[in-house]
Parts: sequence; C-alpha cells; structure tokens
Amino acid sequence: MMDSMIRKIYNILIAPLMGIYYRQTTKYTNTGKIALCCIAKLENDYIRFFVEYYKNLHFDKIFIYDNNDPDDERIEDVIGDYIQSQLVEIIDYRGRKSPQLQAYQDCYDRFNKEYDWISFFDCDEFLTFVDGAEDIHSFIGRDIYEAFQVIHFNWMVYGDNDMLDNDGRNIIERFKRPILPYDFTANDPNFPENKHVKSIVRGGLHKIKWIWTSHSPISKFYHCCNPKGLPVKLGSFFQDIDYSTSYLRHYRTKTIGEWVRCKTRRGSVISLGELGKRKTSIDVFFKFNTKTEEKVKYAETLMDEYNIEK
Repeated sequence: MMDSMIRKIYNILIAPLMGIYYRQTTKYTNTGKIALCCIAKLENDYIRFFVEYYKNLHFDKIFIYDNNDPDDERIEDVIGDYIQSQLVEIIDYRGRKSPQLQAYQDCYDRFNKEYDWISFFDCDEFLTFVDGAEDIHSFIGRDIYEAFQVIHFNWMVYGDNDMLDNDGRNIIERFKRPILPYDFTANDPNFPENKHVKSIVRGGLHKIKWIWTSHSPISKFYHCCNPKGLPVKLGSFFQDIDYSTSYLRHYRTKTIGEWVRCKTRRGSVISLGELGKRKTSIDVFFKFNTKTEEKVKYAETLMDEYNIEK
C-alpha cells in the first residue's frame, strides 16, 4: 500500500516537475547531422538498397548493428564502399541473442551527442514523405517539432503481393500493394498492424531508455508527437493511423521464400526461445498473406533444405 502511494505521488507531483527541469536544462545537439540506427541479421540481399535509400534521403550516418551468427554472411561484403566512405558504420553484435533493445540503447548512449536526431528503424522499414519534403533535414526542421523530443511514425504494412520468392528487383519495385484495409489486424483487433510506430529521437536527452519495446523509447520527462506535430504518448508502440505527411513502408513478410530463409531460419531479434520461434513461424506468415497450396509446398521444401524444424 505504501509503495503504491509513493508511486502515485511520484507520477502525479514529482515526475512532471522533473520533466520541466530536464526539458529546460537539456542542451540539444546542434551539429546539423541526422543518423539512423538499425540491427541486421541475414539482410545481405537487401542492405545495399536500404543504405542507398536513406542516403538519398540525406541521412548523414547509418549505424548497422551486425547480429549475424559468427559464421554467417558479413555485411562488409556488400556495402564495403559505403563503410569506407564512412556513411555506414558496422557495430559487431554477431552471435548475440535477441539484442535489439540493447543495440538501440547502445547507439543512443554512444552517439547522441554527435547527431541532432537518431532514427531507430528496421532494415524492412522505409520512411516515406508525402507532403513535399525532399529529405530528412527539410522534414525534421519544421517548426511544429520544436517542442518535442521524439516523433512517432506509423507503419504502412505490406505483404507478399502473391509472389513466391525474390525475383531480383528491389522491394519497393516488387511490393506495390499494401495490405488492405489499413485497419487490418493479424492479432489483437484493438490494435491494427498499421497503428504500430517507430521512432526518431533528438540527440542530447537525459533519462531515455529502450526497455520493453523497440517501437518507442520510454521516459516520463520528454514529449512525443506524430508527424503532424500532434502530441502522442511516448513509450507506446501504437497511435492512430495518419498517413497525411509521412509513414514507414514496412515490408512485414516479403515472400514466403524470403520469410523462411530470413525470418524462420534466423528466429526473432527481439524474443528468445519458443516465443521467438512462434513469431517467425509459417503460421504467422499466413496471418498476413493468403494461404495457398503452392506457398505451403514451397515453404516446406525450403525448410527441408535448411533443416528447419516444422
């Protein structure tokens, strides 16, 4: 009872006052540079396009946390030129189990004084502007974001577009149609897939952590908005769907062939053990895509090839 009362007093009286103090005393980074942080495992078929996409949006730095197994592919083999030019920095997280939150925290703690903002997106998430912004600097420099320390972007989720496997084109060319309707849900009907968000965070902040979700950091002391500059809840991985200014094209599954090779084979980068296996199972794929005999047979053939337990 006493602990509950202390927490209530803290949340109602003390935390808001500390928030005012932290926001007033925070010295925002002012380098004119914006970075992106992601974690990669079995992404060599896609990582070059991902890097070039964000290079074209004028991101100044891309930190890639390499979470491949020790004997697996090396990211340097496909983007060595971008590493040499220092656009990309590879950070060795090879062999670590479910390290996404640790990677995000490490990136922010190490580099937040060097960049005005750091985006925390996955290798299958592509920031898209629809209201005239030409690059990340012109978008993020708008006055509507001055009072906020974190911005949440909604997903727009894409499925397999009824293809079996990678045909060599980049993913934006291959997957033209998002999953409709936009309020589609694969799990909880109260939380459509497209209500999920990912975050871009100001540099120079105190007391901000990635603890229980990769979608958003948490803090009692800072303010968060959606891309329209309207306040939303920091720490939540959901917000109302709005695509009027920008969104993240999230290629949630790609094709069944890619799902088996890159998801089922690797497991989850967030969850361990049986939970991680369930999140990357064939059953999960078919929550997002039409189940056909052809896709099932193709998946089973690949699972036999890679010795994946069915």
